[in-house]
Parts: sequence; structure tokens; C-alpha cells
Amino acid sequence: MRVNPTCPLPTAHLWRGARSIPIPTCNVSSNPFLCCQNKNKYYIKVNYGAQLIDVYTYDSNGKYTKRVKTFICSTGTETPTSGVYKIPAKITWLHMFGDVYGHYCTQIVGNILFHSVPYLVNGDPSTLEYWEYDKLGKKASMGCIRMTTADALWIFNNVSVGSSVDFYSDPS
Repeated sequence: MRVNPTCPLPTAHLWRGARSIPIPTCNVSSNPFLCCQNKNKYYIKVNYGAQLIDVYTYDSNGKYTKRVKTFICSTGTETPTSGVYKIPAKITWLHMFGDVYGHYCTQIVGNILFHSVPYLVNGDPSTLEYWEYDKLGKKASMGCIRMTTADALWIFNNVSVGSSVDFYSDPS
């Protein structure tokens, strides 16, 4: 089962019955640039070598060159090392591997997500795993991109479904 028939990623197993946000459709035949601007204001680059996420928006020529945010993160052993993916879905709280919960989850590809540092109890902000928070800036996850809760919320609220996420490595 697919959440959205235009999305190539099967997501039903990931969300475990929860509702996700479908990819918006866009008619690019009339004006592809305007359509892109309306749906995808931001472009995200994940630098797994430096454990940083950069968020870009358009310059005056319509290119994603203006950096608007940089976040510290923790990637992991299964984090993609290259490629550009389109965000297919989001969910507020998600039960994850290791019997923990991610807050403000934004799916990138398959089981790879942007999300907060893990919590022990679903919906209970007082159960943040502080020892995992202290690992931000180092590889620490199974593959997801962990962030502070505030940073995961920013991506959740501001980066639209259908936006691009690019993975690369530059340790400097």
C-alpha cells in the first residue's frame, strides 16, 4: 500500500497505520519555476562527514544558493552517502527501532527520517534521552538524522513535502 500513488516509496510499513501527509501535486507545464517556488521553498543538504544539515532557499536567479539554516545532527550506519531524495511524508510522533519514539519525523527515504533525539515515552517530552542528545555532532543513529527537538520541529513546520534532500560528505 502506498500513501500516495505518485510517490515511489512504500511507506505503510514505516508509519504503522498512522496517517501521513501525501506529496502535493504540481502542474509544471505552465510555469515550472513558479510551481517549484510555491511547493519547495527549501533544499536540504545533509553533510554526514561534518554531521551538519544546511537548508537553502532561492537566490535572485531561482537557484538554491542562499543558506538560511544550519543544524547539528547525528547520522548513522545506514544513512545514505549520496543521492537526492524527495520528502514523501511527515508524522508528529513515531514508534522507532529500539522501543523509542521520534518527535517531528520527516521521512526522507524508506526508514530514513529527520527526527528529534529519541524519547522513551510516546508524547512525553520529559523522557528525552539526554545521553543521546549529548551525541549530536557524532554518528550515533542506525541511519536516521537525529536533531534537537527544536530543529526537527523547524524542518517539520517549514520544509514542504516534495522538497529535496541531498546527501554528501565534506569533513571540513
